[in-house]
Amino acid sequence: MSTRTSGTSGGRAPLRRVRRSARRRLSTHAATAGLVAVLLVLTVFSVFAAILNARATTEAQLSASVTEASEEAERLLLVMEDLGDELAVEPDAELRAEYDEASAATRDALLELGAIPGTGHDALVAGWLGLHEDYGQAVEALIAAASIDPAGAQAFEEAYVDPHFDPLEAVVEDEAREHVNDAQQALAAMSRSQLLLLWATLAVFGVGLGLVGWFTAVLTRSRRETVAQAEANRQQALHDALTGLPNRTLLRQRGEAALDADGPSALMLIDLDRFKEINDTLGHAHGDLVLQVVSARLRETVRAADTVARLGGDEFAILLPAVGDAATALELAARALAAMEAPIEADGVFLDVDASIGIALSGEHGTDVETLLQNADIAMYSAKDRGLGVCVYDADLNEHSPERLGLLGELKRAIDTGELVLHYQPKVGLPGEDVRGVEALVRWEHPQRGTVPPAVFIPLAERTPLIRPLTRYVIDAALQQCAQWLAEGRSLHVAVNISARNLLDERFVDDVLEALARSQVPAHFLELEVTESAIMADPTRARAILGRLADLGITLSIDDFGAGYTSLAHLKDLPVHRLKIDRSFVSSMATDPSNALIVRSIVELGHNLGLSTVAEGVEDQDTWELLGRLGCDVAQGYHLCRPQPADVLAAWFDSVQSALPA
Repeated sequence: MSTRTSGTSGGRAPLRRVRRSARRRLSTHAATAGLVAVLLVLTVFSVFAAILNARATTEAQLSASVTEASEEAERLLLVMEDLGDELAVEPDAELRAEYDEASAATRDALLELGAIPGTGHDALVAGWLGLHEDYGQAVEALIAAASIDPAGAQAFEEAYVDPHFDPLEAVVEDEAREHVNDAQQALAAMSRSQLLLLWATLAVFGVGLGLVGWFTAVLTRSRRETVAQAEANRQQALHDALTGLPNRTLLRQRGEAALDADGPSALMLIDLDRFKEINDTLGHAHGDLVLQVVSARLRETVRAADTVARLGGDEFAILLPAVGDAATALELAARALAAMEAPIEADGVFLDVDASIGIALSGEHGTDVETLLQNADIAMYSAKDRGLGVCVYDADLNEHSPERLGLLGELKRAIDTGELVLHYQPKVGLPGEDVRGVEALVRWEHPQRGTVPPAVFIPLAERTPLIRPLTRYVIDAALQQCAQWLAEGRSLHVAVNISARNLLDERFVDDVLEALARSQVPAHFLELEVTESAIMADPTRARAILGRLADLGITLSIDDFGAGYTSLAHLKDLPVHRLKIDRSFVSSMATDPSNALIVRSIVELGHNLGLSTVAEGVEDQDTWELLGRLGCDVAQGYHLCRPQPADVLAAWFDSVQSALPA
């Protein structure tokens, strides 16, 4: 039995064990091979996904770098364009230096854009530089053409300069757009690869659910990290790092979407006042804190659909989709200004930050985001210059409109060719009616437009460097006429109005000195009238300029006194000799007791400070007599004499002088 078992069954059992072992080994090898195959498949997919992820990350970072460099190049190119336009209107050494600096900076920005690794720009940068050089030559040609034919400068620019500017601007914009598209395509490919990888993993590891779960968890975590990194890259490319607000690129995207939607939209441009002073005095840490606080306050004031963006530096923008009308935009702007009224605390220092806001409405002020930004910028600078806080764009504000550029060119020609003439209005002493002097008032006799009112061309000149030659022309002409009158035996002092921009010009005193030297008129025969607002624009610099003029012996008057905001502390320290009482008080003082009281107070204030007083706007005999009783020194107005050409005024003066007692 045992022998049989041993001989029969015992011989088969080892064979079965060998077969089971072989099957186990086969199963093990198959399982191992399967696992190896699965791991290989997973490895292939993982490597593929990692390559796509790395590519997407690289493309996003490259897109951010190119976008930043392109925006800087575009900004410098626009600065170069603006300076070139200004040079065409009024060639000036300082403007030339700024233009050359902007041109060099633009060229450096193109070189920097071309040097970004991985873009392939190194083969293109020579062509960009050639476009830049062609545009620079076109601007030089515009400047030369404007000096010969100012009226044709606009047409010359459109026909010759713009065709060189547009390709260069398009290059800068297209480079940023191309790399943004590449980054978006890379991110889309990465998402598709992740989805494919997930399904392939589930199919391969269907049998080993636990292993599949482990691998799935790993891959899911990897996918989440990749998506999070991609989102972080997208956030970095479209948002400001300091404040977290959307940047200019994202604002443009949302602005284009808002313009495509129903209903008008608005764009507000916000610039902080005195921010540079905070940065320079307290340092960039305080400046960064101010920007962060302002960003938070602006976000709290807007509607849910609005977009607050930081464009750079202390410049912000708010996109208002479906805003309705200008009244609603103004209401939101007022809320934004109110939100910045509270002081900002920074390391125990309380900082006051104001802002100036410009508003442009879609359809009415532009049909694309770039035009709205430009026009909101013009309105913002108008609000800042005029101290309005907020201003809605108007075509009259645009100094670079074709009509204004044409008028500026014609005004420059008028100065050169003598189209500007002076009329003179006498100032008569109270109560003796002796003529003390005259005020010179400029008139423009345009050969085609007729008489152009001073209210049209003087404010236009004040916003450009043309105010210097205009003021120089008026002072020179007034002094030449004064010299002629003196030679003819007429002792008439002449008064000339000057603007705030003259008081900011260090060369102004030298211009006055040169005019006095040419006319050989004693300095005390010249009187310069300046408004309160012009002095208060920069009191320290104004005091210095006025002090130098007073030292020369020139008489100085504060014009329109009472309508501005000169404090007594400033008034007592200013080297002025006269106060000209604003006509708004004088014209109705005979019928309005409150205005009469104001005039009396100004006369007493002037006399107590050792200043003489002049009342302008005297329209009737009652006002003349009342001013005499109040002790006013000099009167001026239509009741006495209207502004007249020099020869007519001379005849009037002779008749008045002959009627006076010897």
